[in-house]
Amino acid sequence: MKKLLPIIFLFLFTSINISYSSFIDTEAETAIIIDGDTGQILFEKNKDIKTYPASMTKIMTILIIFEKLKNGTLQLDDKFTVSERAWKEREGSSMFVEVGKEIRVEDLLRGIIIQSGNDACIVVAEEIAGSEEAFAIIMNDLARDIGLINSNFTNSTGMFHENNYSTVYDIALLSKYLINNFPNYYHLFAETEFEWSGIKQNNRNPLLYKEMGADGLKTGHLSASGYGLAASAVQDGRRLISVTNGFSSSKKRSQGSARLLTWGFREFTNINIGQAGEIFSEIEIPLAKKMVQVTPSQNIKVTVPKANKDKIIQNIRVVPNISAPLPAGSVVATLEVVLSDNEKVNFDLETVNEVQKTGIIGRFFSFVINLITSLFSIIFS
Repeated sequence: MKKLLPIIFLFLFTSINISYSSFIDTEAETAIIIDGDTGQILFEKNKDIKTYPASMTKIMTILIIFEKLKNGTLQLDDKFTVSERAWKEREGSSMFVEVGKEIRVEDLLRGIIIQSGNDACIVVAEEIAGSEEAFAIIMNDLARDIGLINSNFTNSTGMFHENNYSTVYDIALLSKYLINNFPNYYHLFAETEFEWSGIKQNNRNPLLYKEMGADGLKTGHLSASGYGLAASAVQDGRRLISVTNGFSSSKKRSQGSARLLTWGFREFTNINIGQAGEIFSEIEIPLAKKMVQVTPSQNIKVTVPKANKDKIIQNIRVVPNISAPLPAGSVVATLEVVLSDNEKVNFDLETVNEVQKTGIIGRFFSFVINLITSLFSIIFS
């Protein structure tokens, strides 16, 4: 028995290494990593727990400005006037605006993104909506449109309010939406310094100063929720987004967030399965004159652990109760991609061309073939 003990321990140790080969933990109270293209979750810890996002709230404020720049209701050279209320806002971080001064939208954006200026946020909120309370209504409307189901915003700054809350998952979805929809403006998040009123301030995002491909987004800190960071980085053309909250110090926030992103790049990869518009497969459709060519309705890319990249399974399932004739572009099947025992993703497959109905003779032969196939399956089952 004594001789067997080392073998048993060796077996247990080996099993643990295999089972947890792609596992990581973090000191953050809540955390998530998602792929920037596929949106798949690589890691999560309490992802739906509501907490105070602090200055990560400003991502939504910035998004509203980006939306208005894109639809033409705002221009970067437009000027907003600083109110007395905005000027008096000195709690927390500040751009140091001056009362009555007109400031370009582009400068206010840098003041919010780089300097995390609460005063700049209030200037924007008041000019766009008339008041910060009215601006919060816009924030919440946009949050619902994006699909942030566990968020509520009461101000533009992220200053503490018991009803200004979100989750790391919602902030990750918000960040992904902003990055993917506003590439013309997102570059502002990567700028490392900005000077206003003779005061030069550095970007508070610590990952920008590490050689890891980081290019955004926003830090946050409140005594009620700890230190948080919404971060994004690109390596070898692949983007990851991590959101953390609840670190006990800014140093742990920096180290912990960098570690999560590094782990995500190291352990996972993306696989391109099919391109929209390209023939993916040929399938049989009831009453169709011939085999039907299908293509993905969208580009199909999945995120998988590198250790399992050769183990994914693909299943094509024809939509029930469908038959020819069908116009081109009809969704006729689903591609099920099995990533693991408990994770599957589905994609629509549509017809490349019009699907013509077979004639009566063809239907007769099809009936005979199906009948013979059924009989053989019964006999040899």
